[in-house]
Amino acid sequence: MVELGFAREIQRKRPVQGNLDPLALRAGGVALDRSVDEILSALAGGPFIYNLGHGILPDTPVAHVEQMLKRVRGS
Repeated sequence: MVELGFAREIQRKRPVQGNLDPLALRAGGVALDRSVDEILSALAGGPFIYNLGHGILPDTPVAHVEQMLKRVRGS
């Protein structure tokens, strides 16, 4: 949950990964889509590994994980 501007600064020298808030993943819907899009847009210009950063909260619906994967993969 690093500020995206700071992640872009790091990205100039090193690949970055993660950054999806586990609460956005749990929320799903528009909030999740917005979070995924913001990260992809902000970090598209350099080496980036999209992952969950802090993992998946136990009560996160599997459908939300599927939603995230579709968004990240662009399908």
